[in-house]
Amino acid sequence: MGTPVKVFIVDDEQKAIDSLCKVLTSFFEQVEIKGTASNVTEAYTGIIQTKPQLVFLDIDMGKESGFNLLESFNRIDFHVVFVTAHEEFALKAIKFSALDYIIKPASISDLKSLFQKIEQTSVKQENLKVKYLFGNFLTQDRGEHRITLPVAEGYEFIQVDDIYYIRADGSYTHFYMKNGQKITSSRNLKFFETILLDYGFFRIHNSSLINLKYIKRINKTAGGQVIMLDGEELGISKSRKEEFLRILSLK
Repeated sequence: MGTPVKVFIVDDEQKAIDSLCKVLTSFFEQVEIKGTASNVTEAYTGIIQTKPQLVFLDIDMGKESGFNLLESFNRIDFHVVFVTAHEEFALKAIKFSALDYIIKPASISDLKSLFQKIEQTSVKQENLKVKYLFGNFLTQDRGEHRITLPVAEGYEFIQVDDIYYIRADGSYTHFYMKNGQKITSSRNLKFFETILLDYGFFRIHNSSLINLKYIKRINKTAGGQVIMLDGEELGISKSRKEEFLRILSLK
């Protein structure tokens, strides 16, 4: 890191604040801790006054949550890193919007990766990611939810309903869209399988994750193939075929 990164920490447990402060001050010379808070009201005031570049934000703070704090701002002009002790529902929503998070207790390697990533991310993109996170929370129609894709140039914000299928390419994935566009993301297929599981997607093969609503035809011969609405033919692996047909109520 070059210039000092101004940090603000929000957590309802003083022990957790002290622990993170110790790690940051001991191992990261270019970090300047501008303040801490244990509740939403204190955090909002502290962030307004100190203008940090990075806020470590606890998700669950008793009767309050980190989301309550973010809702207080008209615009997010700082990077947000959610902090949690558990893999939970909220974390899936955070991953869906490509926001950053760490699991308590924060490891040095995770924090190093985090600071490197933040150097390459603009606050404008951060504001959009938070905007779509709340948009997803407020929209009941899951097809209208927007997923944030890390791409070479930054981030792409796409509507779930516009995805036909996703194909693996090593550690990358290619998204094939309704409009014929192909978008390449730097995340692997397993990551997207996890967060799209509740959105009507199914992994029919190690290399293919499809949107079930856009299946045109299924050929059971020659091992099994799915023909999508755009005419693409995708193979069904033997190990996934029975579950796939069961989900479609064809077995």
